[in-house]
Order: sequence, then structure tokens, then C-alpha cells
Amino acid sequence: MSDAQQIFMAIGILTSIIFIFCLFIYLFMKLSIFLLKFAINKRIITDKNLTFRYNDMKIYKDNKKYLIIVSIITGIFCGGLFGGIFYYFFLKKLFANIYEVYKEAMIERNLPL
Repeated sequence: MSDAQQIFMAIGILTSIIFIFCLFIYLFMKLSIFLLKFAINKRIITDKNLTFRYNDMKIYKDNKKYLIIVSIITGIFCGGLFGGIFYYFFLKKLFANIYEVYKEAMIERNLPL
């Protein structure tokens, strides 16, 4: 196998690893949102806990520094620079979706936003 073939093979393997991990994060995102909605609908999460989580998520949703740090750490361990960029967008979407679930639950339970 020539050097060019080895380089393309390595790029292909790294790309597939990044894709598989992105798919895992996407499925994890969908599962966590489903379980969160289930817990809120079954009243497993109390009003006090829901208010605390909503306020906490409001801080993290708007905190780009936190998102960038988590993306860099995830990118270092799984995928390098391009993986970190993909993870940034997945985590940003995850935080936004969780925030919306909490916001809808707060409105549904008539709690102050």
C-alpha cells in the first residue's frame, strides 16, 4: 500500500469514527429529551426542582464559553478539530432543546419564568 493510500485510509477511518460518535450523540440527545419529557409529564420532577433546572439551563444555554470548552474537550478525545466543531453544534442544539422542554413545562405548570 502506498503512502497516499494510507493517508486516505486514515482520513476515512477518522471520518467514520467522527460520524459514529456524532450519531451516538444525536441518539443520546433524542433519548435524553424523551426521558426528560417523560419525567416531567409523570410529575417525577417537582416544581422546585423544575424551577432550579430551568434557571440553570437558561445560564448554560446562553454561555458560549461553556459550550466551547466542552466541545474542545470532546474534540480532543474523539475526533480532533473537526469533531470539536461537530460536537459544538450538537451540544448547542441539545442545550436549546432541553431549555425549550423546561420552558414548556414551566408554562404548563404555571410557574414564573
